Parts: sequence; C-alpha cells; structure tokens
Amino acid sequence: MIRSLSVLLFCLASAADALDLTLTGAVESARVESPADSVRLPNAAWSPESVAPEVEGAITRTVQQIANPAMTTLQLIEPLRRRLIEKGYREVFTCADTSCGGFDFRFQLDLLPAPDMFVDLGNYRYFLADHESNAPSKVSIVASASSSAAYVHVTEVSEVSIFEFPLVQQEVTEDAPQNEGLISDLVAVGHVLLPDLDFGTGSSELGTGPYASLRSLASWLSQTPGARIVLVGHTDAVGSLEANAALSRRRANSVRDRLIAEFAIAPAQVAAEGAGALAPLASNLTSEGRAENRRVEVVLLGIE
Repeated sequence: MIRSLSVLLFCLASAADALDLTLTGAVESARVESPADSVRLPNAAWSPESVAPEVEGAITRTVQQIANPAMTTLQLIEPLRRRLIEKGYREVFTCADTSCGGFDFRFQLDLLPAPDMFVDLGNYRYFLADHESNAPSKVSIVASASSSAAYVHVTEVSEVSIFEFPLVQQEVTEDAPQNEGLISDLVAVGHVLLPDLDFGTGSSELGTGPYASLRSLASWLSQTPGARIVLVGHTDAVGSLEANAALSRRRANSVRDRLIAEFAIAPAQVAAEGAGALAPLASNLTSEGRAENRRVEVVLLGIE
C-alpha cells in the first residue's frame, strides 16, 4: 500500500541518520532493505561486450511515485543529482533511454518490480554517483513515467559486515543440474534465454519438444508460486517492425500456453510480450546473427 511521506529537506546522513533522498510531493510505494546482498550498478551504456559491475554491501531500494506524469525524467532526477554533487558525491555515469541501450540496459538494472516501479523503455533516465567516505557509498537513480504517474527508483549501497552461515544440505534430483543453471541465472541476472525452443520459419507455433529449458522453468515456477515472469519474444530484422512485433508476441504466447497447458502453471504467474527486432543479440546482416536473434527470453518481475 502507498504511504504518504512528509516533505523533507535533502540532507546528508549523519552517523545516526540515513541519507534522505525524498522528493517533494512524492509518496513511497516500496522499500526493500538487505543487510548483505549484491546489486548491479551499470557504469556505462549497454553493449554486447559490456558487463554491469556487481557491487556488494548493505542495499536499500526504494520507489517514490509522484502524481504528475507530465514531469520529464530530467526534472525528476536533477534535484537528487544536484544535492548529491553538492554533498561531495562524484557523478560516475548518466544516460537516457536509447543512449543507455534501451531494452537491454533496462533489464540489467536490479529494480523493484511492478506495480511499484514502472519503466517506459522509450522514456527513462539513469544516474550513478559514489563517495569515498560517505554512507551510502554508492547511489543509483532511475526515473520514468506512465500515463498516470512518475516513478523514481533509488538504490543505496553501504558497507556491511558479512557473516558466515551454516550450509544447508539439499536433495539432488536428476533434473537439478539443468534447473540450477537456468534458474540461478534467472534469479541472479533477472533474465535468461530459453535456448532449445524450436519454431517453424515465420511461424509462431512451438514445436512438440520436449524442451529441457521449459521443464526446468516449469519445475521452478511450480515450487515458487510467488514468482512472476514475462516471456519476451524476439525476431530478426527481416520484415516490417509491425509484423515482427506481432510475430514475437505470438511466439511468446505460444510458450506461455505450453507452460499452462502441459505443466499446469498458474496463468497469473506468466505474461507474454514481444520486442520484435528491437533488441538484437547479434548482427542481422548474417544468417548466423539472424538465427541468434530469433529467440524467447524469460524476464523475472519479482517473487512475492
């Protein structure tokens, strides 16, 4: 539930107080505090060769919503950026939607899921700053807007003491190796490719299988009823943007239908979308690249 916040002045944290990055007129829709965890904080625009740095520490992630969708992303971020710079933080990297890398950049961000946080892939802005001695030592901000509200996601990373915990023995099953690889990547990175799916040329019909990736995904979804995912279809660049977007969406829905019909996965756990040819993994100028671009990926929205 959204909670009203008092309007506070920006201030640096003292030894006893956390850094306050509350925006005037905002309400906090979500807050997640992890005493010891890791989070990806990109410090450059996305490229096929880039890997977003992963930072460890005590991590706090918050979402603020403002009932003014007309505000630009720069208007949302600039007051926070200016105050951080005034207090000695160093600007590491900033970018806006397409200059960041669009779809691919957004999905390397470890953000709190919808409905608390919303990101328009064509209208968002990112900012990263750090400080050698302050707490938090690193701050990232993502701003975007929907038709009804503006959204600001703040990630703060501070130093933490890591404690050792006893190992828990887990039963190993025949499907464990495949399941561990696919699902561990999904949870750690936020999205993963389903590598063994087979569609006919120009068709949205999924082959008969069997597909080990779907079996692993279905097993995990059954054991994790609070998990919510989106299947995202992708195509090569042959054909129009509109036709490719429609085909990629149909292919994603075909995979969703298989999970529901064959593995009895709850429909509410799985959504389907299509990105068409707008997020290639390789060049569309070669047959090998086009084949690599025709794919379906899983994006993890959250685990309740």
